[in-house]
Amino acid sequence: MVRLTTLSLALAGSLTGFAAAAADHHEETPRAVAEAWLDAYSSQDFAVMTALMTEDTVFIDPTSFNIDMVTDRIEWRGPEAITAGVSAWGINHGRYTVDRSYEASGRVIFNGHIDVIYGEGENAQAFRYPITTIITVEDGRVAEHRDYTDFNGASRIAVPH
Repeated sequence: MVRLTTLSLALAGSLTGFAAAAADHHEETPRAVAEAWLDAYSSQDFAVMTALMTEDTVFIDPTSFNIDMVTDRIEWRGPEAITAGVSAWGINHGRYTVDRSYEASGRVIFNGHIDVIYGEGENAQAFRYPITTIITVEDGRVAEHRDYTDFNGASRIAVPH
């Protein structure tokens, strides 16, 4: 099982270097770009996310379109709309656990779950969402982030310390 976590200092250092080299992603593999994107998204590092996007990057979750009690429709285009939409959720951070991943034709598919922590301290709440995430990479940048989230299968979990 591959575990992607955002809390290690080594990873944080590699993301900083990755963001600094954002202008020259052509040498990065789609998997490397997709994994850096997921790590930045999980840690809510909007500077790195922005560096990895194109002007027209799309962030979409078609499974959110009729889940009014949980979230507004998730369908955004461009760095400003995407970072504003994601930041509006009030996520402290998330942690992907990937059970299976594969790559083909510039798309990297991650299947597993994401543990999402909302808020901080005594008010923090955590939920586990089964999820499939497909990251499309074009010319070394994230062109699309597409989630298929099992909102109905989400469960409340203990807040990790």
